[in-house]
Amino acid sequence: MIRTPTCLLLLFLLTGYPGLQVSQAADLSFEDILRAVDHYYAGLRTLKASFNQIVEVPALEKSEKFSGRLYFLKPEFLRLEYDKPAGQLLVADGRWYWFVMPQPDMIQAMRTPIKEGESSAPRYVLGGGMNERYTGKLSGTEKRRGVATYVLDLAPKTPSPYYRSLRAWIDTRSFATRAVKYLDESNNFNTFDFTNLEENKPIPPGKFVFNPPPGTQILDSGS
Repeated sequence: MIRTPTCLLLLFLLTGYPGLQVSQAADLSFEDILRAVDHYYAGLRTLKASFNQIVEVPALEKSEKFSGRLYFLKPEFLRLEYDKPAGQLLVADGRWYWFVMPQPDMIQAMRTPIKEGESSAPRYVLGGGMNERYTGKLSGTEKRRGVATYVLDLAPKTPSPYYRSLRAWIDTRSFATRAVKYLDESNNFNTFDFTNLEENKPIPPGKFVFNPPPGTQILDSGS
Protein backbone atom coordinates (compact mmCIF):
# COMPACT_ATOMS: atom_id res chain seq x y z
CA MET A 1 0.00 0.00 0.00
CA ILE A 2 1.20 3.51 -0.78
CA ARG A 3 1.20 5.56 2.41
CA THR A 4 0.28 9.23 2.18
CA PRO A 5 3.67 11.03 2.13
CA THR A 6 4.93 12.76 5.28
CA CYS A 7 4.86 16.00 3.33
CA LEU A 8 1.13 15.69 3.96
CA LEU A 9 2.03 17.20 7.31
CA LEU A 10 2.09 20.58 5.64
CA LEU A 11 -0.78 20.93 3.12
CA PHE A 12 -4.76 20.63 2.03
CA LEU A 13 -7.07 23.35 0.65
CA LEU A 14 -6.84 26.45 -1.39
CA THR A 15 -9.82 28.68 -1.04
CA GLY A 16 -11.50 31.76 -2.44
CA TYR A 17 -13.68 34.35 -0.75
CA PRO A 18 -16.90 33.37 1.11
CA GLY A 19 -19.74 35.41 -0.24
CA LEU A 20 -17.88 36.90 -3.19
CA GLN A 21 -19.74 35.79 -6.32
CA VAL A 22 -19.41 36.55 -10.01
CA SER A 23 -22.10 35.53 -12.46
CA GLN A 24 -19.65 33.99 -14.91
CA ALA A 25 -15.93 33.52 -15.50
CA ALA A 26 -14.82 37.13 -15.70
CA ASP A 27 -11.76 38.36 -17.59
CA LEU A 28 -9.51 38.32 -14.53
CA SER A 29 -5.74 38.30 -14.43
CA PHE A 30 -3.62 35.84 -12.48
CA GLU A 31 -2.96 38.57 -9.90
CA ASP A 32 -6.68 39.38 -9.63
CA ILE A 33 -7.49 35.77 -8.81
CA LEU A 34 -4.78 35.59 -6.16
CA ARG A 35 -6.23 38.71 -4.56
CA ALA A 36 -9.66 37.04 -4.55
CA VAL A 37 -8.12 34.02 -2.79
CA ASP A 38 -6.69 36.39 -0.18
CA HIS A 39 -10.10 38.05 0.20
CA TYR A 40 -11.69 34.68 0.87
CA TYR A 41 -9.05 33.78 3.44
CA ALA A 42 -9.56 37.10 5.26
CA GLY A 43 -13.20 36.15 5.85
CA LEU A 44 -12.51 32.52 6.75
CA ARG A 45 -12.47 31.27 10.34
CA THR A 46 -13.21 27.57 9.95
CA LEU A 47 -13.62 25.16 7.07
CA LYS A 48 -15.07 21.66 6.76
CA ALA A 49 -14.89 19.66 3.54
CA SER A 50 -14.94 16.16 2.13
CA PHE A 51 -11.89 15.15 0.12
CA ASN A 52 -10.80 12.54 -2.38
CA GLN A 53 -7.05 12.10 -2.78
CA ILE A 54 -4.90 10.38 -5.37
CA VAL A 55 -1.22 9.70 -4.65
CA GLU A 56 0.89 8.98 -7.73
CA VAL A 57 4.41 7.53 -7.43
CA PRO A 58 5.99 7.74 -10.92
CA ALA A 59 9.15 5.90 -9.85
CA LEU A 60 7.08 2.82 -8.98
CA GLU A 61 4.41 3.40 -11.62
CA LYS A 62 1.80 3.09 -8.89
CA SER A 63 -1.06 5.17 -7.56
CA GLU A 64 -3.59 4.84 -4.77
CA LYS A 65 -6.84 6.55 -3.81
CA PHE A 66 -7.86 7.89 -0.40
CA SER A 67 -10.90 9.73 0.95
CA GLY A 68 -12.06 11.45 4.10
CA ARG A 69 -13.00 14.68 5.82
CA LEU A 70 -11.02 17.87 6.44
CA TYR A 71 -11.38 20.29 9.37
CA PHE A 72 -9.50 23.60 9.48
CA LEU A 73 -9.41 26.27 12.19
CA LYS A 74 -7.56 29.44 11.34
CA PRO A 75 -4.64 30.00 11.48
CA GLU A 76 -2.88 26.65 11.95
CA PHE A 77 -5.15 23.90 13.28
CA LEU A 78 -5.88 21.07 10.86
CA ARG A 79 -7.38 17.59 10.91
CA LEU A 80 -7.70 15.07 8.09
CA GLU A 81 -9.82 12.03 8.98
CA TYR A 82 -9.43 9.20 6.48
CA ASP A 83 -12.30 6.89 5.60
CA LYS A 84 -9.93 4.96 3.36
CA PRO A 85 -7.65 3.71 4.76
CA ALA A 86 -9.73 3.49 7.95
CA GLY A 87 -8.10 5.01 11.01
CA GLN A 88 -5.46 7.03 9.18
CA LEU A 89 -5.30 10.55 10.60
CA LEU A 90 -3.43 13.83 10.30
CA VAL A 91 -3.67 16.40 13.09
CA ALA A 92 -1.90 19.76 13.42
CA ASP A 93 -2.50 20.80 17.04
CA GLY A 94 -0.51 24.04 17.12
CA ARG A 95 2.62 22.35 18.47
CA TRP A 96 2.95 19.13 16.48
CA TYR A 97 1.94 17.60 13.18
CA TRP A 98 0.71 14.07 13.96
CA PHE A 99 0.42 11.53 11.16
CA VAL A 100 -1.29 8.42 12.50
CA MET A 101 -0.91 5.13 10.62
CA PRO A 102 -2.76 2.13 12.11
CA GLN A 103 -0.87 -1.15 11.67
CA PRO A 104 -2.20 -4.71 12.14
CA ASP A 105 -0.50 -5.06 15.53
CA MET A 106 -0.08 -1.45 16.71
CA ILE A 107 -0.71 2.23 16.02
CA GLN A 108 2.19 4.25 14.65
CA ALA A 109 2.20 8.03 14.97
CA MET A 110 4.82 10.16 13.26
CA ARG A 111 5.22 13.65 14.70
CA THR A 112 7.00 16.75 13.47
CA PRO A 113 7.26 20.02 15.44
CA ILE A 114 5.48 23.03 14.02
CA LYS A 115 8.00 25.83 13.70
CA GLU A 116 7.17 29.29 14.97
CA GLY A 117 5.27 31.24 12.34
CA GLU A 118 4.68 28.15 10.21
CA SER A 119 1.14 27.45 9.07
CA SER A 120 -0.12 23.88 8.98
CA ALA A 121 -2.02 24.32 5.75
CA PRO A 122 -0.09 26.17 3.02
CA ARG A 123 -1.15 23.62 0.42
CA TYR A 124 -4.63 23.08 1.82
CA VAL A 125 -5.89 26.54 2.70
CA LEU A 126 -3.95 29.16 0.80
CA GLY A 127 -4.41 32.82 1.52
CA GLY A 128 -2.65 35.87 2.86
CA GLY A 129 -0.10 37.60 0.65
CA MET A 130 -0.56 35.24 -2.28
CA ASN A 131 1.03 37.63 -4.81
CA GLU A 132 4.00 38.10 -2.50
CA ARG A 133 4.46 34.38 -1.82
CA TYR A 134 3.87 32.78 -5.22
CA THR A 135 4.78 33.15 -8.85
CA GLY A 136 2.83 31.42 -11.58
CA LYS A 137 0.25 31.84 -14.25
CA LEU A 138 -3.40 31.43 -15.15
CA SER A 139 -3.42 28.39 -17.42
CA GLY A 140 -7.04 28.65 -18.48
CA THR A 141 -10.49 27.53 -17.37
CA GLU A 142 -12.06 24.08 -17.22
CA LYS A 143 -14.82 22.10 -15.57
CA ARG A 144 -13.81 20.18 -12.46
CA ARG A 145 -16.49 17.74 -11.33
CA GLY A 146 -19.06 19.86 -13.10
CA VAL A 147 -17.87 23.18 -11.64
CA ALA A 148 -16.35 25.95 -13.77
CA THR A 149 -12.85 26.73 -12.49
CA TYR A 150 -9.78 28.83 -13.13
CA VAL A 151 -6.66 26.68 -13.44
CA LEU A 152 -3.64 28.20 -11.69
CA ASP A 153 -0.06 26.93 -11.81
CA LEU A 154 1.86 28.13 -8.76
CA ALA A 155 5.42 27.95 -7.45
CA PRO A 156 6.56 29.26 -4.06
CA LYS A 157 8.95 32.21 -4.26
CA THR A 158 10.75 30.87 -1.20
CA PRO A 159 11.71 27.20 -1.76
CA SER A 160 9.79 24.77 0.43
CA PRO A 161 11.13 21.41 1.62
CA TYR A 162 7.60 20.00 1.40
CA TYR A 163 6.43 20.79 -2.12
CA ARG A 164 7.81 22.18 -5.37
CA SER A 165 4.78 23.29 -7.33
CA LEU A 166 1.00 23.49 -7.15
CA ARG A 167 -1.85 23.38 -9.61
CA ALA A 168 -5.14 24.71 -8.25
CA TRP A 169 -8.66 24.69 -9.64
CA ILE A 170 -10.47 27.78 -8.33
CA ASP A 171 -14.25 28.10 -8.54
CA THR A 172 -15.02 30.97 -10.95
CA ARG A 173 -18.05 32.03 -8.90
CA SER A 174 -17.00 31.68 -5.27
CA PHE A 175 -13.19 31.50 -5.58
CA ALA A 176 -13.21 28.40 -3.39
CA THR A 177 -10.68 25.81 -4.46
CA ARG A 178 -12.27 22.72 -5.93
CA ALA A 179 -9.04 20.77 -6.36
CA VAL A 180 -5.29 21.05 -5.90
CA LYS A 181 -2.42 18.96 -7.24
CA TYR A 182 1.11 19.29 -5.90
CA LEU A 183 4.52 17.81 -6.56
CA ASP A 184 6.11 16.83 -3.26
CA GLU A 185 9.74 16.60 -2.16
CA SER A 186 9.89 12.95 -3.24
CA ASN A 187 8.71 13.75 -6.79
CA ASN A 188 5.32 12.18 -6.10
CA PHE A 189 2.04 13.81 -7.09
CA ASN A 190 -0.84 14.36 -4.66
CA THR A 191 -4.24 15.43 -5.98
CA PHE A 192 -7.08 16.51 -3.67
CA ASP A 193 -10.65 17.17 -4.79
CA PHE A 194 -12.85 19.02 -2.30
CA THR A 195 -16.62 18.82 -2.00
CA ASN A 196 -19.31 19.73 0.55
CA LEU A 197 -17.46 22.84 1.71
CA GLU A 198 -18.84 24.44 4.88
CA GLU A 199 -17.29 27.78 5.84
CA ASN A 200 -17.31 29.32 9.32
CA LYS A 201 -19.30 26.57 11.02
CA PRO A 202 -18.39 25.66 14.63
CA ILE A 203 -15.85 22.85 15.04
CA PRO A 204 -15.34 21.17 18.45
CA PRO A 205 -11.86 22.03 19.82
CA GLY A 206 -11.23 18.34 20.41
CA LYS A 207 -10.97 17.81 16.66
CA PHE A 208 -7.51 19.39 16.84
CA VAL A 209 -6.18 17.30 19.72
CA PHE A 210 -4.42 13.96 19.41
CA ASN A 211 -3.68 11.94 22.54
CA PRO A 212 -1.70 8.81 21.58
CA PRO A 213 -3.48 5.70 22.90
CA PRO A 214 -1.46 3.43 25.20
CA GLY A 215 0.96 1.32 23.19
CA THR A 216 1.24 3.81 20.32
CA GLN A 217 4.67 3.76 18.67
CA ILE A 218 5.72 7.42 18.30
CA LEU A 219 8.24 8.17 15.56
CA ASP A 220 9.90 11.56 15.53
CA SER A 221 10.44 12.96 12.04
CA GLY A 222 13.98 12.34 10.88
CA SER A 223 14.58 9.52 13.35
